[in-house]
Amino acid sequence: MPKQFAPQKDVRHAAFTFNHGVLADCGTSSKCEAHSSIGQLMELTRHGDFLHVSRRSLLKFADFRRVVTAQFVSQTADALMLVVLARALLFADPDGPTPVLLAQAAMTGAAPLILAGPIGGFVADRWPRRQILVSGQALRACLGLCAALAIAFGSKPATLVVFVCALCATRILFTARIASVRHLVRQHELVAADSLMLIVGVVAGALGAALFGATLVFGSVGQLVIVSIGHFAAAYGFDRTRAWLGGEGETHAIRWRAVAVQLACGKTRYALVSTSTHRLLVGVIVATVALDVDGRTDGSASGYALTLAIAGVAAFAGSVTSEWVNERIPRRPLTIGCFAGAFCAVSPLAFIPGPVPRLVAVGILVFLFQNLRVASDATIQANAAPGSCGRVFAAYDIAFNLAYVVGLVGGLAIASNFSVEAALGVVGPLYLVGAVAFSFLEREESRRGQVQFLLDPAPKNDVLSHNAPSNERERIEDGCNNDEGAGGSAIPREVA
Repeated sequence: MPKQFAPQKDVRHAAFTFNHGVLADCGTSSKCEAHSSIGQLMELTRHGDFLHVSRRSLLKFADFRRVVTAQFVSQTADALMLVVLARALLFADPDGPTPVLLAQAAMTGAAPLILAGPIGGFVADRWPRRQILVSGQALRACLGLCAALAIAFGSKPATLVVFVCALCATRILFTARIASVRHLVRQHELVAADSLMLIVGVVAGALGAALFGATLVFGSVGQLVIVSIGHFAAAYGFDRTRAWLGGEGETHAIRWRAVAVQLACGKTRYALVSTSTHRLLVGVIVATVALDVDGRTDGSASGYALTLAIAGVAAFAGSVTSEWVNERIPRRPLTIGCFAGAFCAVSPLAFIPGPVPRLVAVGILVFLFQNLRVASDATIQANAAPGSCGRVFAAYDIAFNLAYVVGLVGGLAIASNFSVEAALGVVGPLYLVGAVAFSFLEREESRRGQVQFLLDPAPKNDVLSHNAPSNERERIEDGCNNDEGAGGSAIPREVA
């Protein structure tokens, strides 16, 4: 039976300790702006009452559980298909992967981001997201069958086309699913929900890789048929979801100019720039260390596989700890800490020989990034105005994923043309510069500019219709300056 939850009070009525133990209430942005920049830098932990939300408690709600289960099945099938097609396209040659092949793979991964990223954001805002998820999974199942036919007939160009189409479809479905989260949980549950979905993604990827080894007896064609069955099952899972996931009818259509203005909001801009910068530097280190380890293993793929395996384990650990970290550390100190910790992990590598310290550093960097990413995901979701979450999150997703691709290519280029030590020597100081820069970059901003933008008379295809009620204006205005201003305070829940 559906259960209605009462509206929750703002859970950010925390006090922060400043100089000499003076307490200042930062429950509103106007009070926070009154504090000096020195005081903001000393807000290292959240004090006072905060509401703890466990990931397990979210699974008690049937619709959220259905979406997570369908996501798990879909991403398992995705991982299996990725391994099968990557083996057919990249690793078929006996010489194994080379830096050139990996650079080509990085560019292949960038193409779906550029082509499907903006489209995915528009689609997620334009049509009902539940319909997108159901129809998209059916499309992915058909693409799996097309890939099986292409491999059966030995057509490598056709296989590559299907591979790129599948990656584009995955980006669109990812945007639609992630934009739906704030319609499944309340504002203070976003971090727990995002971290749980990332954990599910890591587990699904590992299971997909394990299924690849277990189903080798069926060949590539048989494995892709299994992929199609998995996507059909995921479509059924999303179809059973009864909650409204947003999309068409969420609000009046929002023009792209309004989306750009939202991306310039203080908290959204801070999350996008900090996450993309950290991701760029992680890409440089991952490529550099992978190339170094690969050279120490006589050119086989084991070095790359080992580096990626460590990165995957670190990402899983970061997703697990992100809920605890984000409940206790404010966004700015968390960002500064992630950059400073990365600086401490990378700086000694230029002077310490051997692959083990470098692999450990990769794990630390990915762990720190994953904690930062969960915080940024929740910030983006919370501060996007209704009707634009798909496009705002798509822009953020494109930014930090393209940054990773650029980092991979840059790391391979520096390590190949100069040396591994040169690449490591460049990245360490850049992390330190990032820590200093993000300690002073403006995150809070005056509400005046947002009020002027939202209150200007606008046609129906702008942020709000000209006759929108004042309380709706206030709610969207608050959403731009409040990490927890997403979704609704109370939504119907079906409890198992």
